[in-house]
Amino acid sequence: MTDTLRPLPQPGILEIAPYVPGRSDAPAGVTLVKLSANESPLGASPMAIEAFRAKAESLFIYPEGSSRELRAALGEVNGLDPDRIICGFGSDDI
Repeated sequence: MTDTLRPLPQPGILEIAPYVPGRSDAPAGVTLVKLSANESPLGASPMAIEAFRAKAESLFIYPEGSSRELRAALGEVNGLDPDRIICGFGSDDI
């Protein structure tokens, strides 16, 4: 195996610092909101916490592959035909 990248990236790409997850250092008493973390500075929604608790015992497996229940719920809430809603397990699936 080789460490040579092909195709070669544009100049400067390999010098970009990688993203570092987690909280940023801040002076004592200062809370920084790291928008790039895609995390809510307000914490989890109470509705999300309740939904998690309601399904916690079945979260160890992937849901059924067609996402039928999810598409039906999304369709009902948003006034859409569930057959026109696409769901997937990650971007590769879509």
